[in-house]
Amino acid sequence: MHIAPKSRPAMAMAIFLSLTLMAMLDYVTGQELVFSCAYLLPVCLTAWWFGRPPTVAMAVISGVVALLVDEFDGYDYSNHAIEYWNAFACFLISLVAGLVLHRLKETLIGRKLANEELRIALAKLEASTAEIRKLQSGLQIVCAWTKRIKVDDQWVTPEEFLSNQLHLHLSHGISPEAYGAFESEPAEPA
Repeated sequence: MHIAPKSRPAMAMAIFLSLTLMAMLDYVTGQELVFSCAYLLPVCLTAWWFGRPPTVAMAVISGVVALLVDEFDGYDYSNHAIEYWNAFACFLISLVAGLVLHRLKETLIGRKLANEELRIALAKLEASTAEIRKLQSGLQIVCAWTKRIKVDDQWVTPEEFLSNQLHLHLSHGISPEAYGAFESEPAEPA
């Protein structure tokens, strides 16, 4: 989600240079071209590489820089509040675009993690399915006297077979037939 610590200064410098370049282009183009959308570049770079709080800070900085460029440009607006409105609009557009881009990156990362978890789950399912098919296709030998099941060269109890081979979680209870037999047995004298 965030940039590697070694690359952070280089990326911060690239973002600062892009902001400087956008401010210079805004200043050079003057009032004839609306260039405030160019401030989206440093804000979006910040959103992608550094996260939400730096994105908000860069949106504020972009709005302030847009205001300063308007001040130094020397254009005389019919109302002084228009300069502030333009700077606020630059800030707001940059903020919304940056936060949307940041959310998009978080969503992409979440999707990537979910896909990886799904891939692992599918691999486990495939392994289990292959194991079950192997058991289904083979002949299972059950001892007629002890009811043990032969697995490879060992004889295991049915509980061991179900839990180790089929990965079932077992619990014990009493069947109605066994309960009936238990109830019908005479009580031993004390």
